[in-house]
Amino acid sequence: MTNEQLIRQYYDGDEAALEKLYHKNLGLIRGIAKETAAEFNCLITDSHHPNQYSAYTKTILDDLCGEGALEFLARIQSREYDQNCAALTTYLYPHLKGRMTRWLEQNIGCMALSKDEMGAVRQAQRLYHVEWKDTGEIAEELGISEACVSRYVRYNTHFLGVHDLIPESYDGDPYERLMPGLLTASAEQSVYRKVCIELLRELFDTLPKKDRDILGKTCGVFGYPEATLKEIGMYHMMKESAVEKAKNRAVEKLRKSYPGSRLQVWRAVHRMMRRPVLPSGEDGELRRNFPQYVRALAEVYGVLNEATSDIDNISIWTEQQYRLLYTPLW
Repeated sequence: MTNEQLIRQYYDGDEAALEKLYHKNLGLIRGIAKETAAEFNCLITDSHHPNQYSAYTKTILDDLCGEGALEFLARIQSREYDQNCAALTTYLYPHLKGRMTRWLEQNIGCMALSKDEMGAVRQAQRLYHVEWKDTGEIAEELGISEACVSRYVRYNTHFLGVHDLIPESYDGDPYERLMPGLLTASAEQSVYRKVCIELLRELFDTLPKKDRDILGKTCGVFGYPEATLKEIGMYHMMKESAVEKAKNRAVEKLRKSYPGSRLQVWRAVHRMMRRPVLPSGEDGELRRNFPQYVRALAEVYGVLNEATSDIDNISIWTEQQYRLLYTPLW
């Protein structure tokens, strides 16, 4: 039976069809695992048996196949596949490849370490980067040689991030702790940005589903994981140039929906509130639009109230979020 026939049976309630479908596509999963491992230079032959992979490579391939199997089952069980759009293997490929790639990116630096060694590396790097101790002090504290400490400190683990560089007791923004004064925004600025993002989300949600997916993944905003044009193209079966054009069309739709939107009114209200008192005879615009501004303030009050009650927890926005917010819609 074909993949499409098996998946129709599964969608119709035949649970046994899922297992048949999985076994039928084991070759696909293994092929993608080898392809992904090759891109990371992980396909190494055994020095004594040139026709066989090394134990290291076999371990990686087993792990990648495991990740692929989990993603395969998740995608099938989600029932998102539509056979009228593409063959099952075409639909599955970017999802399996993406999950395997992410797994390698997160784990490739740690594979040569045992669990105990990994803990020692993490501890040594924390002492060195956070507490500013020298290698001799770290060696004495951990009971290991100074040469070993030097190796641990230089080891590329891929898991030492900004949260590892601040004390565990610190519950504030790690970026503000590491770069004091550079990221601080006033309460007024934080609220203004928060409301702008909430109202921009309203415009974003009016876009068609495909446009939201492409624009959201391109910019990495509104719950969409950031992805490359190639990854988005594989998912939607489009060329990279077509994805770029689709993104630009989505932005153009946002630009056209901006005039008269609550976002435009909110920005106008904010500008008016920040202006100095106008001389008599120069306040015509304010007089004409004052009722509209008052209504706009009332409409955004809920968003504003939520934002002001949670100022301390407003997260630092990513560059992509700022880029979308300040795309010239107006």
